[in-house]
Amino acid sequence: MMKLLNIIAFPATVVLGLLLMLSGLVPSISPNVSSWLPLLGLAFPVLFLLVLLTFLYWLIQRKWRSLFSLSCLLLNLGPASLYVQWNDLKAERSEAEYREESLDVEMNMGSQRLKIISYNAQLFGLYQDETSVSIVNTEYMPAMDSFLRVMKAEKADVVCLQEVYAKSGGLKALARFLKAEGGFDYSQTYTLSDSRPYGMIVLSKYKIKRWQPISLGPNTGNMAMWVDIELASRSDKHRNARIRVYNLHLQSFRFAKQDYAVMQKQTRQQQIDIEGSKGIISRLRLGYKRRAEQVAIVKESMIACDFPKIICGDFNDIPVSYTYRQLSAGMKDAFGEAGRGLETTYKGSMPSFRIDYILYDNPMRAIRYHSVEDVPSDHKLIGTELQIGDLFRAY
Repeated sequence: MMKLLNIIAFPATVVLGLLLMLSGLVPSISPNVSSWLPLLGLAFPVLFLLVLLTFLYWLIQRKWRSLFSLSCLLLNLGPASLYVQWNDLKAERSEAEYREESLDVEMNMGSQRLKIISYNAQLFGLYQDETSVSIVNTEYMPAMDSFLRVMKAEKADVVCLQEVYAKSGGLKALARFLKAEGGFDYSQTYTLSDSRPYGMIVLSKYKIKRWQPISLGPNTGNMAMWVDIELASRSDKHRNARIRVYNLHLQSFRFAKQDYAVMQKQTRQQQIDIEGSKGIISRLRLGYKRRAEQVAIVKESMIACDFPKIICGDFNDIPVSYTYRQLSAGMKDAFGEAGRGLETTYKGSMPSFRIDYILYDNPMRAIRYHSVEDVPSDHKLIGTELQIGDLFRAY
């Protein structure tokens, strides 16, 4: 019996290992080269676990074939770490070491921190049901009240909001309201059309020196913007520092009502709807291509910026993706540096993934990362606390 199992298990081990290796290559290949390959990236966590099982299977039998599975796992530890982190001790050591390094810095500049949160507001409850976008909920203020409680509890220095909707008075009026409620001194809004009360907002306790929208191309409702924030130095002997904060909401898959129905049906009944799945796959492939184009536009802006950057927002893509690889190149991931456990940020009808991020430049350091699930949106609110003392020594 065991011999028969081994005969079946060996080719399965090889196939799963090769698929894992191929999925690990997804971030390196533009969807414009192949829009099919990114689909394999969605399966990376499952493939990693299956290969881990094959490794254990052969290890128990003390077979050399376990080395093949082990090699595949080791070569993909980097991508796997983007999903799961255990950083409590590392973060504490980093903070202690940083304070020690900063003892010779006047006014204890090394202890200066910046707390930033990012949140896709899902229009503050404009739609009662994400699967039925034709039903508009005009009494959405309970969602706003819930968000305000969370925002006040967070006590952030900078807030980046995506998919914001203003019930009345427009986006600027909503920004003024949020600024007053949250104790912020500055705000900046961006909307594609003044006639549409939909867009994004940045709130800041520090002065916003400049800002600029980033056009992501024609025929898109997605948005990107940046603000330059001036951080005041605590010492007369150090200049103020400036950072650029990007607020992004990249191309979604734009699933229709019937797509959500297909996914829910397949989840409940464990049945594959071939025709329905074709429509979903088509939207996935188009989304990958559009995001690749948008990422190229954002990257141009990032390259032109010669001072430290923070990137916040809803990327609408997973860690093992071309989108994430391009935007995180040369940056640090707040979850990767200070998060813990298995992180997901999407709460909607699709399988849950991490698609919201906070990335940052050197010489900043993340000492804490967290997410808040109890918010009125299909996304979690994410936040991080950054040590920024080195910014004042560097500039």
